Amino acid sequence: MADDREFTMPRPSGALRRLEFLVGTWRSVGTLEGPAGTVSGTETFAWLPGGFFLVHHWAGAFDVGGATVIDAGYEFFDFDPVACGFRTHFFSSLGPYDAANSQYRGDFHGPALVLVGPARVTREPDGDDKVRYVGEVPDGKGGWAPWLRGELTRAPAPASGAAVGAPR
Repeated sequence: MADDREFTMPRPSGALRRLEFLVGTWRSVGTLEGPAGTVSGTETFAWLPGGFFLVHHWAGAFDVGGATVIDAGYEFFDFDPVACGFRTHFFSSLGPYDAANSQYRGDFHGPALVLVGPARVTREPDGDDKVRYVGEVPDGKGGWAPWLRGELTRAPAPASGAAVGAPR
């Protein structure tokens, strides 16, 4: 018996287009609170072919108490249609994957993308060439205390065209 159903390619959620402000290569600079230090590196956001996932790769270093720590990793953003929000999973050179500590969920609050997991990370566009970010940790009183502040500055674009796999 023949199956008359046709295969239909799945399409990414249109909500993913809100992440487009992150696409590109960025220089990152910031400061750590608490044990004061600096953060610097490069971050790239690009669509995985198909447009269902935005892949974030970072490579950099931060200085704490006179020691330089190398930090690199990958983060995958997608949209959860059931919860109607964004989620990420990240994998870092600083430790093994831990489902409870490597996943974030959230949404946009105005122009700012706010994702919450073991910390709260806010990324907000500041024109076309800057993104400001703040990382906060629980303060023990039901609120949040900043531990990282910085900005991404867009690096010069390569000569190639549009991003591959961007959601339609």
